[in-house]
Amino acid sequence: MAPAAFALSSALLLLAGACGSSNPTPRPPAPASGATDAGLPDAQVAHPFASTVVEAQSLIQDQIDAHMKTLWKCVGAYRATRDDPHKAVVIDVGIDQEGILLGVTSPSTKQGDLDPTLKQCLFDGLHGVPFPRSHAGIITVRQTFTDQAVSQ
Repeated sequence: MAPAAFALSSALLLLAGACGSSNPTPRPPAPASGATDAGLPDAQVAHPFASTVVEAQSLIQDQIDAHMKTLWKCVGAYRATRDDPHKAVVIDVGIDQEGILLGVTSPSTKQGDLDPTLKQCLFDGLHGVPFPRSHAGIITVRQTFTDQAVSQ
């Protein structure tokens, strides 16, 4: 075989080998909208898109409501440590424009910071939830935990 033909056939073999699949491991499909965290980083959880601030607040509230059982456990544990089983608890939940939970805080500087254990419990209960993305920047939703009066 002539040197030029050998070089050309070698180049074609290298090119054919390079054109193979560069993705040796398949990627898992992205979770559908409304999926829970399931241990995935926030970037891999699908976040719905909210067109307006009002829509974002509504979608955030829907997600908070869906996790209310967990949040009430946090509030109940906090109330038990304070010996005040009916203490009202008010929090602000902050979500960034990518739908990532920024934090859980006290809505008032007069009330002071939230109890650290309560704050961590509430944050853990909402971490990884697929909150909506939006162009509205940081969205804050206020949540109040109060006992409902029961009439007989």
